[in-house]
Amino acid sequence: MTETIINNKSLSIRLCTNGLSFCVYSPGSDEPFTYKVHDMNHTISMAANLKDALRHEPILQQQYQRVNVLVSTTDITTVPVAFFDAQDVNNVFALNFPKARPQHVSYNVLRRSGVALVFGIERTVYQLLADDFPRARFYASASTLIEFFSEKSLGGKNRKMFVYLHEKEMTLYAFEQGRMLFVNSFPVVTVADMQYYILNVWQQLGFDQIDDALFIVGDNDNRQELCEKMNYFLQNSSLIDRSADFRGSITEGNEMIPYDLQTLLVCGF
Repeated sequence: MTETIINNKSLSIRLCTNGLSFCVYSPGSDEPFTYKVHDMNHTISMAANLKDALRHEPILQQQYQRVNVLVSTTDITTVPVAFFDAQDVNNVFALNFPKARPQHVSYNVLRRSGVALVFGIERTVYQLLADDFPRARFYASASTLIEFFSEKSLGGKNRKMFVYLHEKEMTLYAFEQGRMLFVNSFPVVTVADMQYYILNVWQQLGFDQIDDALFIVGDNDNRQELCEKMNYFLQNSSLIDRSADFRGSITEGNEMIPYDLQTLLVCGF
């Protein structure tokens, strides 16, 4: 491998409720993506698992031109860019999540969508990553998905809702011609739970059962069943195949990489 390829390597670290994984992108290599899921010890904290990974995972011992940290969290809130002040992020977060455990508060400014997304990261986890990767950039999973879905919502004149299924949660994103109307996450176990939240938000937003569209994406095994049942209520309900979503992108064919992490790599934050 040439020095140029080594210098161009990037590392993406994904943190979710009960998981930790890593993805290395090496442009120019025969196999440009390396993806590894860390073997979690669920009897200890995420911080302790991360500390173990930083010590023992070879993938984390290398040098990278860029390091991204993707945080899958429900502790998010949005602020219109016109009213956003980076100095106020701690107050905004505390106002919306007054009972949250002590967290480092970060933010992403999404100018394409016209919002800033404020989110929290467990302080010890943040500090471990900042110490080992001082130039790391932190992103909320919702930030990458908002930008990705915002672009996809531009086609046609109807409003669109995207259902992202991940872990034991469901996040709903609604758009009108690229303008974000709604984002929120819900804990779900059954398809009936998913139907309830989707139809409730659909009604609150005043979406049309015939003209507006619902798209279901993500890594949950219940996607197909949910799509079939939503077709009883909504005329334009469809399941988006991952291969179609990322066709022609740098991640095409790499279905082992989580959906939100693929959007981070594709959007090029």
